[in-house]
Amino acid sequence: MMSASVDGRRPDPVQKLIIMSDDSVITKQIQDTHTPDGREIDCDSVLQIIEEFLYRAVPLGIQAAMQENSIPAGFTEGVLEALSYVVNRISSEMAYKCLTSGDAHQTVISLLQLLSGYHWDAKLVLLLAAFVLMYSEFWILIKFHESSKLASKIAILKQVPEVEKLKKQLDGLNNLIMLMLDLAKYIVEFKKLPAPIVDLPELSRAVDTIPTAIYWTARGIVFSAMYTTQLTAANYEDPALNLGTLEKELSTLADKIRSSNENLQKQLTYCYQIIEEKKQKSAYEDLVRLVETPHIDNMKVLRALISGDNDEPPLIEGSTKRTPNLDILRKKYVLFLISGLFDASTSTDLYVLGQIYMEAKTYSGIRNEFELVWIPIVDSVQIQTEVTKRQLAICQEYVPWYSVRQPSFISEPVKRFIKEKFHYRNRQILVVMDPQGKVSSLNALHMMWIWGTVGFPFTEIKEQVLWQEETWRLELLVNGIDVNLLQWIRSGRYIILYGGSDLQEISEFTVTARRIGHQLGIPLEMVYVGTTVKSLQELRPLISDIKNQRLSNCWEEVMMWFFWTRVGSMLLSKIQVEAKDEQDAVMQELEKLLMYDRMGTWALFSKGSDVMLTGRGPVLLHLLQKFDEWKENVERRDFLIELKDQYNRLPAADDHPCCDLEFDHTAGKTPESMICPECHRSMEQLAVFTCCHEH
Repeated sequence: MMSASVDGRRPDPVQKLIIMSDDSVITKQIQDTHTPDGREIDCDSVLQIIEEFLYRAVPLGIQAAMQENSIPAGFTEGVLEALSYVVNRISSEMAYKCLTSGDAHQTVISLLQLLSGYHWDAKLVLLLAAFVLMYSEFWILIKFHESSKLASKIAILKQVPEVEKLKKQLDGLNNLIMLMLDLAKYIVEFKKLPAPIVDLPELSRAVDTIPTAIYWTARGIVFSAMYTTQLTAANYEDPALNLGTLEKELSTLADKIRSSNENLQKQLTYCYQIIEEKKQKSAYEDLVRLVETPHIDNMKVLRALISGDNDEPPLIEGSTKRTPNLDILRKKYVLFLISGLFDASTSTDLYVLGQIYMEAKTYSGIRNEFELVWIPIVDSVQIQTEVTKRQLAICQEYVPWYSVRQPSFISEPVKRFIKEKFHYRNRQILVVMDPQGKVSSLNALHMMWIWGTVGFPFTEIKEQVLWQEETWRLELLVNGIDVNLLQWIRSGRYIILYGGSDLQEISEFTVTARRIGHQLGIPLEMVYVGTTVKSLQELRPLISDIKNQRLSNCWEEVMMWFFWTRVGSMLLSKIQVEAKDEQDAVMQELEKLLMYDRMGTWALFSKGSDVMLTGRGPVLLHLLQKFDEWKENVERRDFLIELKDQYNRLPAADDHPCCDLEFDHTAGKTPESMICPECHRSMEQLAVFTCCHEH
């Protein structure tokens, strides 16, 4: 029984709690009991044993709060034997104090003095173990007193109550026990943190609160022991047993311990975050050094990039679903296609890349020298969602090359490396690594679009050599796109490629050009190649009108996409090899083509392979409509030569629209200066910010 005061009234334990709530005073008192002598215990094993006791002995309220698969298969007998003396001593001391003393504070100080040689985490774990020993005995008597004669006799002697009548009180007590168990786990976890983390200034305050948190948890343990003793040592219907007051004290202690739990849990989360950040930073720095170090082959780098710590085969082949090991990439050029998940039904770029890849693997002499591997970059939060898994499976089935099987195989340090060293910015890139694991190209996509596998092994030197062999000719623009057009080139026909989105201008231009072709009796072919200003979906009505009105030939959508992608890639490639637009005819013509397309309708005239003229649609239409005024000159010279002279002699119009050209600064180098193809003045440089809403 708790002792009474001199005047016969029981002291109010809640009031005593308030009086004793000055943590600074408490901290000084409990620090005086702390003189660790190096004794260590296996706190994790003891906590597992405590959970085992509670899981086996206590009713469903606590069982439901525990993960059954976290409970060990059996007791660790060695741990029990080593600690049995101290646990039994504390348990006996606690039981004695509960029956003879009403001062919980002094009881806690007394128990902490018994444990003075242990570290803080061990003190709390041992106190909890001692209490659980008492508490488990209490519940064993409740559970078995009806089925065991011995348990029944002991229950009578200890006056074990009918549990149904005290369900509310016992539920509250069980809740307090779970809070204390959680706090013990947090403190044990704190003890296991590396010293450099614990010593951080921002964590010092949390560490300083641990002794106080242990004190209040010890108060909770002592209270729980007293509460249990009261229930077994007296008639719970006795008015002297003020359950209401006990419930208030229980609630106050639970609030104290819950607050400590929340604080420690928050600080632990912060610690784990710091540890993970340091771990990832170290892994990133190791990866940077690894990639920059010369190697005999590429296997160390490959394992660091796409296998990590996973023992599973990291690759899957789209066409066969084979899951080979990384050895299949040994001493080969590896082309890493890096992108997010994609919509296979609208991925024109991957369709074209797939055609180039299959052709290289089927007919090319380099088919055994390289492999292509898709690295999917997926936000860590989305990796395990069912939507992501389904989309990943569709993407892997769509591409004919190897893919990383799971986005989780690409660690966060590798993602950082890809972003910072490969300059990945949510747009697909094709990074090339040579057989020794050295990066030979940060993005070979532009070379792939221009020359296909002829650009292999996609080095800067190879790029320079290929450009040295190129001139401004029609084959450069249309190679690999339109077989019929290549035949027209070989037969020396007059060819007009044109683009834009204004149907009226297109109709007038094509009708006028065809009339002049018939008038001159020249073999003239016209092809509509689309525009970069509108999407292919937006162009579909216009394409349908051109076909229905038979204005000219019209490419399929994939051919239009490939044409404009190649033109943009050519300009980008030219910039990367440091060509100056004032001196490079190919670069000037590419800039002109892209600028005119942004301005509206345009047309390119060629005779066979020779590109004679690229101009704005309205200006060219004006000249063609006045053909009768200069057609006499055509009798003495070629039609396109005269058309070019007429175009160049035109005075600049007052209402001439501005020329502009945009560059993505993440794609690599951008030109320091540009010359306008119309007025030949230096162009002004502006910055443009664009948001594509993650598309």
